[in-house]
Amino acid sequence: MRAALLSLCLLFGFLAKAHAQDVAGSADHPLVGRFEGSTIHAYEAREFDEVAVARTPGDVTRVEGAVTRLAYEYPPETALVQITRNFEQALEGRGFEILLSCDQGDCGDINYDVEQFGNSPSWASRFDYRYVMATRESAEGIAHVSLFLSINNGIARSVVTVTEEEAMAFRMVDAAEMQASIGETGRVALYGIQFDTDEARIKPESEPTLAEMAAFLTANPDLQVVIVGHTDNQGSMAYNLGLSARRAEAVASALQADHGIAADRMAHAGAGFLAPVAPNTTADGRALNRRVEMIAR
Repeated sequence: MRAALLSLCLLFGFLAKAHAQDVAGSADHPLVGRFEGSTIHAYEAREFDEVAVARTPGDVTRVEGAVTRLAYEYPPETALVQITRNFEQALEGRGFEILLSCDQGDCGDINYDVEQFGNSPSWASRFDYRYVMATRESAEGIAHVSLFLSINNGIARSVVTVTEEEAMAFRMVDAAEMQASIGETGRVALYGIQFDTDEARIKPESEPTLAEMAAFLTANPDLQVVIVGHTDNQGSMAYNLGLSARRAEAVASALQADHGIAADRMAHAGAGFLAPVAPNTTADGRALNRRVEMIAR
């Protein structure tokens, strides 16, 4: 009974809800959760990146995929071993295999080689740290989770990194396909428009899709459209509604400024995560939900 109660208490530590002091736009990763009382002080989600991990002491390799990085700060005087055991229990409860769990004495001096984020590695103590790396293979794909945890001036901080391999890649939709899709359904989903993380700034690689949108609109001069931004469910509703609205406005502005499409033909709005086309529980699902749609008025 005592062992079962301890296990439940440990697991509960990584099921706590987001804290009011979390950095704007951040959210716990659904594969991990959080330690009770901790706060997020840095957050980043990238559709594709590479991450340095260690599966055995001293052996640092790299994995690629959709990457979420979170930097947590823990309540004062929280012991590293307490956080570590919570983390391991939570991952094992979600089907992960712990490949490495070590401290500064047996990690092989990997503390500045594995994944760092936020204001690390400046805060990391090479004399007092722990590292955990876990992997899960399932029908949803391969996921890797790592924890780098250190303590400085009595405050524990960690970097939690989630890498989901084989995130979905999308092919650009051309003007003819936009014509067919809007003719059939009244809308077209566009995945070729990319933005900086948590920003409404359009990346240069989005230009081919913008050019195809302009070609479609030029070929249909009487058509009015609504440009709608969509996000995944990472972060609060209010934040994602605002972000998606700014992104939709940025697309309409780019079409007007760079391609000569009249502004009065394009309304714009943000739906946030209120109109998903796939579950947000996997990297592929979240990638499908992050999109711009063009809808015929």
